[in-house]
Amino acid sequence: MLRSHALGLVAALVLTVGSLPVVAGPGPRPGGGPPGPPGHNATARPAGQAYCPAAALVYGSVIIPGGRCYLISVLRDARGTFLAFAPEDTHIPPGQLVRLNTPAGPKLKGRLFLVPIQTTAVIVPVNTVTLVATQIQDSGAHLSVTVVGTPVPNLVVIFNVQI
Repeated sequence: MLRSHALGLVAALVLTVGSLPVVAGPGPRPGGGPPGPPGHNATARPAGQAYCPAAALVYGSVIIPGGRCYLISVLRDARGTFLAFAPEDTHIPPGQLVRLNTPAGPKLKGRLFLVPIQTTAVIVPVNTVTLVATQIQDSGAHLSVTVVGTPVPNLVVIFNVQI
């Protein structure tokens, strides 16, 4: 029951934050405008570019260890859709769907940190994972990851940063 309440709260937060215009946030602007206020760093990352958080990222009971580099992807299986953090040495080609129901699937899935997300549209087929482009906004105590270029605009996951 606690999990369903937490997922409901997260869904409400995602809808609230996701409805804000992306261009209104601080950070680099398309076309090379000035960055946002100090303490707020936003970076756009194409699919397949590693992200290396300096500190651990916490989302509910999921902890993404800091000091390592990850490829950010979206995974969908029978349990739902997840923002997946794969170790940098994972061999997922950008722009490709990787099927989890192959012999290598369970091995790959065992290396991922999975963060449950609620979506209003299908991002990837069931039993697949694919790398996604993101915009990452670091505001010190919180870090938001916005998945871009998918059928779900402004899909945002907000992490607490463990210092």
